[in-house]
Amino acid sequence: MSLTVGEVALIAAGIGLASPFIAFWTTARLDRERWIREQRSAVYIEMITTYGRMARKATYQEEPYEPLVPKEWRLLQARVEVFTSDRVFTFRDRFLGAWDLFMEVFDAGAGPDGSPTPVQKQVIDERGLTVAQLYDDLCAAIRKELRARSLVRRP
Repeated sequence: MSLTVGEVALIAAGIGLASPFIAFWTTARLDRERWIREQRSAVYIEMITTYGRMARKATYQEEPYEPLVPKEWRLLQARVEVFTSDRVFTFRDRFLGAWDLFMEVFDAGAGPDGSPTPVQKQVIDERGLTVAQLYDDLCAAIRKELRARSLVRRP
């Protein structure tokens, strides 16, 4: 089958008209992906900062710890739910579950002299170590994800 000059010209014109749309669509998709990566990185930094303070509280109870105000906490958790990967989100859930268990025993009170009993202290320490380990696991998952993503973009 041979094409006439007119058919070749129509094909070339079609490609010429379609290429700006293809370029626009591709650029828009890449811009959206870059924006999501930037948002995800910002959320990961905020997670590590906030959850790191919580982990330090769990392992060194004498360190001053001020929790986020409820509105800031809800906004952080909303950003975490929107921008994190499913894998990091799972690690976040485990960490927060361990934190809640730690706070239950930490807030449960103390012995008659105001300090925890030896049994309470042991439970607090064990749950605090669990929080710290899960924080380390969360950080490792974030590093692994960011490292894998940076390797994909390298030529």
